[in-house]
Amino acid sequence: MDLSAWLRGLGLGQYEQAFRDNAIEPDVLPQLTAEDLKELGVALVGHRRKLLDAIAALRATPVPDDARMPSAAPVDTIGERRQVTVLFADLAGYTEWGQQLDAEEVHALLEQFFDCADRVIQEQGGRIDKHIGDCVMGVFGAPVAHSDDAERAARAALAIRAAMPEVSARVGHAIGIHIGVAGGQVVASRTGSASHSEYTVTGDTVNLASRLTAAAEAGEILTSDDTHRALVQRFDCIDAGTLAIKGFAEPVRAWRLRGSRPVAREQRPFVGRRGELVLLEAASPHAAKPGAARPCMSVARPGSVRRG
Repeated sequence: MDLSAWLRGLGLGQYEQAFRDNAIEPDVLPQLTAEDLKELGVALVGHRRKLLDAIAALRATPVPDDARMPSAAPVDTIGERRQVTVLFADLAGYTEWGQQLDAEEVHALLEQFFDCADRVIQEQGGRIDKHIGDCVMGVFGAPVAHSDDAERAARAALAIRAAMPEVSARVGHAIGIHIGVAGGQVVASRTGSASHSEYTVTGDTVNLASRLTAAAEAGEILTSDDTHRALVQRFDCIDAGTLAIKGFAEPVRAWRLRGSRPVAREQRPFVGRRGELVLLEAASPHAAKPGAARPCMSVARPGSVRRG
């Protein structure tokens, strides 16, 4: 369990350092009490209530009986390096909603958001890695890779943002969203214990995508520099400058993804018939002159069939 992501998913990332300073690990988390939270510096009652509810949910998660058996099969922890693009989509203003809406309304809102975001990610060929609080994490490139995973992630990000007005109308509340997209190498494997494991990816790329999401304003999509290089021909991006990202020694350059754009004809590759294209281009200046028509002939490829 990623404790930092868990706190951020609750909209309480400001307490991450306090948890670190007091050696709060995932195995300790279910044991925390209201008094413990006060000692950690969680002064606001609303924040303590939200944390206690989330901790109670962790305690209530059932463990299958057969998972407790000593004969349970060990988890295969051997991972493989994969080149992927990671997308995080996080609702803006989730903390305020938790204070203004009742639990049923929050649940309905999250259900509508996840239904939309999950569908878009899967339609673009991505995989839902996990839900963390009000955040969805999608992975493009593992376990199934495509030659255009960065573009698929970008299209998914734009589609999720474009769908928010419709989702807002359904739930009766204006929903904002901020998204981070980063590409790079990760380790993909089944991670967990003998009682529970799941396929996931780990590495700096995941952390960077999460941090870009946190840095994005409502309605913004921030991409990493590596991802921007893969998108520059087909998507409209503007330089968002360098960001001081926690956990990264050097400032990280980010780009703001604004939309897709049509690719000019000269940018599209001509697949096959390269020789024929050269002949056509050579003949085109003469074709414009009256009476200057000339045939274009090419030698058939071995094994091909010519029909006259």
